[in-house]
Amino acid sequence: MKSLRIAVQMDPIEKMVVNHDTSLALMVEAQARGHEIWWFTPDDVFYDAGVVKARANRVSVSLDETKHYEPLETAARVLTDFDVILVRQDPPFDMGYVSNTYLLELVKTLVINPPRGIRNITEKMSILQFPDLTPTTWVGRDVDALEAFAKRFDQVVLKILFMMGGEGVIKLAASDPEFKKKARAFLSAAGREPILAQEFLPAVSGGDKRVFVLNGEPFAALKRLPKAGDFRANLAVGGQAAAGELDGDDRAIAAAVAPLLKREGIVFAGLDVIAGKLIEINVTSPTLAQELKRLSGFDLPKAFWDRVEKML
Repeated sequence: MKSLRIAVQMDPIEKMVVNHDTSLALMVEAQARGHEIWWFTPDDVFYDAGVVKARANRVSVSLDETKHYEPLETAARVLTDFDVILVRQDPPFDMGYVSNTYLLELVKTLVINPPRGIRNITEKMSILQFPDLTPTTWVGRDVDALEAFAKRFDQVVLKILFMMGGEGVIKLAASDPEFKKKARAFLSAAGREPILAQEFLPAVSGGDKRVFVLNGEPFAALKRLPKAGDFRANLAVGGQAAAGELDGDDRAIAAAVAPLLKREGIVFAGLDVIAGKLIEINVTSPTLAQELKRLSGFDLPKAFWDRVEKML
C-alpha cells in the first residue's frame, strides 16, 4: 500500500483525552502504516471560487499522555489533495455541522463517514426506521400528547435529539404532578427541535452495549455500566466500560440496520443496545475503540484501516 495523505476533521487536538480518544487511536494506527497525518476543525474549512480548502495541520501523533502530538506544518490545503478525510468532530449535530457536510460533499475524495450519510442517519431519529427493534418511542413537541404517551409506562426517558454523551437526557414519570412543567422546561431547553421520548428500560441498570459495525458487519461489542444513582451508561457522565460480547440480539440488530448503513456508505458505526433493543445509531464520531482493545483485545483501528485501504 502506498503512503496516503490522511486528514481528520475533528475537535481541537489539544483537547483530546489521550487514553480514551478514538480519533487519536485511528491517527496513530494510520501513522504506523506509513501514512501522512493532518487535522483541521470544521471552522478551518472554506469554499473559495469553486474549491474547498482547509487550514490544516500536519502532525506526528502518539498515545503518550505527556505529548500526544507534535506539530510539523500548517498550510491552507485543497481538500482533494488528501486521499482520505475522516469526519470525526463530536456533536451537537447543529446547522454548523450540517453546513460543513454540504462543503465536504463537494470534495472528490474518500470522505468517511460520507457527508450525505451523516446527514441522513441522525443518531437518535434514525432508529424510527426500525420500530420493531426499539423501545416504544415518541417524537414531537406537543406536551399533552407526550403526557398521554408517558402514562402508558411507569417512567419515560426524554432526550434532546442532537446532543451526545448522555447530555440532554432525563427520566420522568407521568405520575409526577409536575410532569407538564418539567416537560415544558425540557422542550424549552431543546430550542425549536422536537424531543424524543421512550419507555424506560429498567435493564439499563445492568448496563448497555456499544456494538461496533464496520462496513455493515458487526465487529465487536463493549458493555457500559452506569455509575451508582444514574441510569445513563455513557462514559462522559461517569459510566464505566466493561468487556462485552456480541450475542444473537446484537447480530440480528446489526443485520437489520446493515442495509441502511451500506446504502449510505457508512464505514464505521456504533449501535447502542439495551436489553436487545436498539437505542441509537452513531455515525458522526463513534468512540470507545481504546476501551475495546484494552478490555477485549479487539483492535478496531487496525480493522478499520484494513478496510479503508482496500477501498482505495
